[in-house]
Parts: sequence; C-alpha cells; structure tokens
Amino acid sequence: MSRLPHVCGLCLLLWLWQLLALAPFSYSRRRGARCRRLLTLSAVLRWLLLIGLAPLMLWKSAAMYDATNVRHSLIFKNIALAAMTGDVFVSLALLGAHLWHRRGLAKLLTGLALLHGKRKLGWCSTLLLWLKLLLSLYELLCNVPFLQAAGSRLPWTQLLAYSVQLYVQHVSSVYANGIFGGMLLLLASLDHLEQESPGVAKLLQRERRWLRLSTHFVARFQLGIFLLVIGYFVNILANMYAYMSYFVSQHGVPLTISNYCLIAAIQLYALILAAHLCQVRHAHLRQRCLEVAYLPPALNQQEMECSTTFPLVAPLDSLKFSVLGLFTLDHSFWLFLVSYAMNFIVIILQFSLENMKHSDY
Repeated sequence: MSRLPHVCGLCLLLWLWQLLALAPFSYSRRRGARCRRLLTLSAVLRWLLLIGLAPLMLWKSAAMYDATNVRHSLIFKNIALAAMTGDVFVSLALLGAHLWHRRGLAKLLTGLALLHGKRKLGWCSTLLLWLKLLLSLYELLCNVPFLQAAGSRLPWTQLLAYSVQLYVQHVSSVYANGIFGGMLLLLASLDHLEQESPGVAKLLQRERRWLRLSTHFVARFQLGIFLLVIGYFVNILANMYAYMSYFVSQHGVPLTISNYCLIAAIQLYALILAAHLCQVRHAHLRQRCLEVAYLPPALNQQEMECSTTFPLVAPLDSLKFSVLGLFTLDHSFWLFLVSYAMNFIVIILQFSLENMKHSDY
C-alpha cells in the first residue's frame, strides 16, 4: 500500500497523456513505449481536426461572453479571448511537436518508466504531485459556475465549442503536470544516488547514466517548456491588467481573475522550482563524486578541483535546464519574471491614477 500513491500519480499522468494524444504511442511494462501506425494516424487526424475547428471554436466562444456579468467591459472580453487564443495555440503546438518527435519521446518515456520501477517518489514529492494534480482539477472545475449561470441561455453550438475549448486548453495543464512529475522522478533518483555509498567507478557510472537521461529530458521538452513559460507569463500579465483596471474603475475585486492569476503563478513557480532543485542537487552530487574520488587532508575543495588532472575522478558535465538557448530555469529567472511583473503593475497603477485624475476634471 505504501507504493500506491506513487504509482497512481505518475501512471495517471501517463494515462492522461495517452488520452489527450500527448503520448501518441502504446505502452506496456515489458516492452515499454512503442509507436503504432494506427495510434499515430488517429493522433494526426485528431490534431488536424482540432486545427480545422480552432477558428470556429474561437468564434463561437467569443459570443458566450455576452451572457456573462462583465458584458459591459470590453477589456475583459478582449483579454479573455486573447488568453483563450494563446492557450489553444500552445496546446496545438505541443500536440504537433509530440507527433513529430514521437519516437524520441517514446524512448525517453521508456527510460523514465524504467527509472520509476527502480526509484519511487518520496512522500513529500508524492504529496506535491497530487497537490498539483488537484490544482489542475480545481482550475478545470472553475468553469462550472459559468456553465451553471449561462448554460441555459447558450445554444448547443456554443456549448459544444466551449467544451472543445476546455479540452484543448487542458492539454497544456496536463503537459505541465507531466513535466513536473518527470522532474520529481529525476530528483528522487538524485536523492537515492546521494544516499548510496558505492565505489567511485560505480557512482560515476550511475551519475553519467542519470545525466544522459536528464539531458535527453531537457532537450526533448525544451520547446514545450518555452511555450508553457511564455504562455503562463503573458496570461498572468494580461489578467493583472484586467484586474487592476477593474479594481480602479469598479472598486472591487474580481475573484475569477484573482483565482486564475494565483493558479497560473503557482503552476509556473512549481515548474521553475523543480528545475532549479534538479540543477542544485546535481551540483551537490558532483561535489560528492569529487570527495569520494580524491580529497587529501592538505587540500580544500577548491584547490582539489583546480589541481586534479585525472579525467575520471569527477563528472565532466553539469545539468542545465537551458530552454532554446534563451534562458535557464532557475531562481534567478524566477526573480527576473517577478521584477518584470512588479514593474508592469506599477506602470498600470500610474496610468490608471492619471486617468482617474483626468476623469474627475
């Protein structure tokens, strides 16, 4: 029973990836992930169908906001439609990228499945994974009040378009959960390596095997991570603008926008935090490899690293979550995003207060 939460969390994510065509292949414990022509053809047809329906879906969804309680605000409608369009584009791009690189993705997921068979998540990682899954479920359930309030007034075509839109938008959320679960699995493997006490040759061999899998993980998912980070951040800024505009003009707090900004910020920070911890823990493992290999009493750690010339006593590479060569997922990047968002808020408040002064005159 102690393994049940671990298996359910990661296996549930794999099942959701297959259900949403993020993993367009079959999987079995004996053979691993294998591409099948029928599954590939089905995923391609579904992707092409969603691309063809996207303009119609967005057009039908735009008419729904006339039935909401913010129909008097053009800002809310434009931002909601822009965020919806961005989410649909990101989800379709993720599906297309996974179809194109399905063989490499199948090989990577097979390696992660083998790693999961040997290294289980700890209870803390399992709790974080389930909390993130529940957060995504809460984000999906936040659409229920809108359907209850306006569903009776909407025609079936708009309800159908809204359902398809929720399906497409949820693809990016499931994708982010899968990336987060994979990072937690890599962290669990690092914890196990740090707690072991093998010989230096075995430790280096296992570290290189882990680094090879992690590098493949970063290379395969860097485009998706880029789209997620940009999509989340732009949506947060857009909804912050709508929030401040509503607060200044109506002197109220829009709970829907507040919930969305909070959920998106948590999703984005969880992704960056997991990547940052993977890099920090791998640096600690590299230092431990050096200590196990060669550390005379007369030398400190810095002197030992500078004077060691034997090429097999330490790992040669370090893990970096570099995304398309543009940025690295770590705490410094998160601080950059926070500072940019704070500057954006200050600019919005300044313009809003200036408009209020001019309107009073």
